[in-house]
Amino acid sequence: MIMKLPLNKIKALQEQLENHPLLNGGIKNIDGLHVFMEHHVFAVWDFMSLLKTLQNHVCPSTKCWLPTKGIRSGAARLINEIVLAEESDIDIDGVNSISHHDLYCQAMLEIGADANIIEEWTEAVESMGVYDAFETCSVPAASLEFMKKTFDFIGADEPHIVAGAFCFGRETVIPKMFARLTNELNITKIDCPKFYYYLERHVQVDGEEHGPASIALVENLCNHDPVHLHEAEQAAIESLKARIKLWDSVYDIITHELDRWRHA
Repeated sequence: MIMKLPLNKIKALQEQLENHPLLNGGIKNIDGLHVFMEHHVFAVWDFMSLLKTLQNHVCPSTKCWLPTKGIRSGAARLINEIVLAEESDIDIDGVNSISHHDLYCQAMLEIGADANIIEEWTEAVESMGVYDAFETCSVPAASLEFMKKTFDFIGADEPHIVAGAFCFGRETVIPKMFARLTNELNITKIDCPKFYYYLERHVQVDGEEHGPASIALVENLCNHDPVHLHEAEQAAIESLKARIKLWDSVYDIITHELDRWRHA
């Protein structure tokens, strides 16, 4: 009997995320968009950490290359394709390449959000490591909690757990989330070309290609093991709950604490 990942609880949380008030009229002006981007940029950064961890599980980088075998050989192409798009996508000029993280940071500057906070964070991670950076850097509290949860998944050091968080907490929810954000903010290529391009690329790539394939990836890495399927399901649920909690905090700041946030 082929066992598949149970999706009922996961889909319910994905619907809750899609219908979150933050993405349904919660960002009403440029100040609100600044708050959103200054929090969300850390999710953009730790997405790459989750992805690169998964890549290292499926097709590890070592001095002596060895061929992937079994279920992981089928996963290697998908993971490498996602890394290619995220780490070196075609830039808005259609010629040069750029990572989606760098594109997002450029979009922050484009709309007047503070990009210094993420630059300080990445410099701290480079110099002292992520766990010391957690303790010393000035990061928005909600984003810090979100990243710590991501690194709980990474620290589990199990590919099916990382894949569960990555697939259902990131890849399969991003297209609808960003499509809703584009419509709600009425973002155009003329007003915010880089931000529009960033959102457009994620809707296209994740929705049409990577999102659906990543579900099969999780099930392949679980290899029909009921314990692994349960652990992957729990990782997916926890990842979605962490995103909802992040959105709750950002929505509260925009709705009730914007003045205090801007002068903190």
